Amino acid sequence: MITGWLGLVLLIALLDWVAVWTENEKLNRFTKPATLIALLAWFSLTAGLSGKLLWFWLALFFGLLGDIFLLLPKRFFFTGLVAFLLGHGAYIVGLWLNPAQFRFPHGLIALVIMCVIGLVAPPILRNMHAESSARRLRLPVVIYMLVISSMVFLALSTLFRSDWRPLAAQLAAAGGVLFFSSDTMLAYREFVHPFPKARFWVRVTYHLAQIALAVAAVLNFTHKI
Repeated sequence: MITGWLGLVLLIALLDWVAVWTENEKLNRFTKPATLIALLAWFSLTAGLSGKLLWFWLALFFGLLGDIFLLLPKRFFFTGLVAFLLGHGAYIVGLWLNPAQFRFPHGLIALVIMCVIGLVAPPILRNMHAESSARRLRLPVVIYMLVISSMVFLALSTLFRSDWRPLAAQLAAAGGVLFFSSDTMLAYREFVHPFPKARFWVRVTYHLAQIALAVAAVLNFTHKI
């Protein structure tokens, strides 16, 4: 039953990717939220909602809300941004690193993330400043960048932590990087310049990120897979 639910999640995600690739909006309006609903159901049945697992469940729930808001007219973009911001906050709590566990590799990870942000953030913020309609979103987007950078750092930090199983840590790290990639592509599409099949690549990396983080939590905190 556990693996069956996860298979269903992957099947719905695949249908959603097909819907986005073929620009089938009717199918997309069903498959986009359905993917996270199925993932939430699988997570609830497999892991339960105790301890740190609750925070991962909340992250998925806020991701579902964000998906729904981004299906609505563009005036709901800010609301969707807030939902995803809360989701990343929940992931941060679930992935939290005890300062006593901080090691030299964690410092290198933080440095790399700061360098990447220094490369990708300026063109996004420049274009937002140039467009009056996007200017009011600059501060929320900056806050969002800081929060997701923290989430990615904590996800990558699991690779060098004794309280994370190796496979779970690898999945968490991959999930963090995929989420950052998805959101960066989304920001470039919205505020810098559209690129071919942008929605498709944003959606695929987003779904793979959520699935990887969810499976990582189940592997690490329940050992049920």
